[in-house]
Amino acid sequence: MNTEKGKRTIFRMLPAVAAFSLLSPFHSLAAKGTWELQEDGKRWKYMYSPGEPAVDQWIEDQGKEYYVDSNGYMRTGWVTDRKDKQRYYMGEDGAKCFNIFTPDNHYVGPEGVILEEFDTYRRKVSKQLKTFVDKKAADMVQPGFLLADLNGDGYRDIAVFDNAISSKRVLLVAVWMPEDEELAVSSKSDPDAAEQSFLTYNAEQQLTYLTIVEDNGGRNYFSLREGSCDFENIWSLELEQDDWGEPVYYVNGDEADAEEWEEVAEMAQTQAGAPFSEYLLPVNEENIKRKVDCSPSENELALWQR
Repeated sequence: MNTEKGKRTIFRMLPAVAAFSLLSPFHSLAAKGTWELQEDGKRWKYMYSPGEPAVDQWIEDQGKEYYVDSNGYMRTGWVTDRKDKQRYYMGEDGAKCFNIFTPDNHYVGPEGVILEEFDTYRRKVSKQLKTFVDKKAADMVQPGFLLADLNGDGYRDIAVFDNAISSKRVLLVAVWMPEDEELAVSSKSDPDAAEQSFLTYNAEQQLTYLTIVEDNGGRNYFSLREGSCDFENIWSLELEQDDWGEPVYYVNGDEADAEEWEEVAEMAQTQAGAPFSEYLLPVNEENIKRKVDCSPSENELALWQR
């Protein structure tokens, strides 16, 4: 070995350690080899012995995982494993990343694997919400939205309201259907519709309810079936007038007296539960990104790692 050349190599490596000690695996000793900075001052190889670099394999070193390619160079950025065909993201220091958003807006989970279905979900939810920013926000005071599991399957669904502070109308309910990787519209309303509508949640039943109130006082109560995107009509309370202008009451299609109608209306309102309105955020780019591009919970991870 040329000792003078070796000294020059060491001299070049020491400044790199001083400047990038947090970004490089230099001097991270593994069971069989050592990291060596190459003459370009940028790339690293994992050397088993002089002239014998590791090639095309994973290296475990001090609790971190690195990948060296077929030329022996440590990789950064995206790597596709030839054996399991999965995509992994390697950070600036070459170490495999876990539970982070990558610079190109993908997400890697606790196994270090890209969660492609989660990426698809985020992209489509963002696109749907941004339509209200682009097309409808100008026509309303300040529409609001929430992301919540509305049908009990664990995935966060969309609800958009006409006003983030004092909502009188549910503009959109869209449920994520994992089998199709699509948002299915469960309910849709125009901002200037005559009827009012409210979204509520019964914690005991763990069911989401949609209440539609007609301008004459009649109302319909719908519940969102578990795991479904379809609202089911539970109570129909109609009000009409007879030929003399007197009110006629109907409960689920059957004529009833005023007292019975009021009793059922009170029971239905209690059954529908509490409003979601306290959780609303204004529909804007910042809030959409903050709520959509957030790390999934432990329960959500189990869904995206199927």
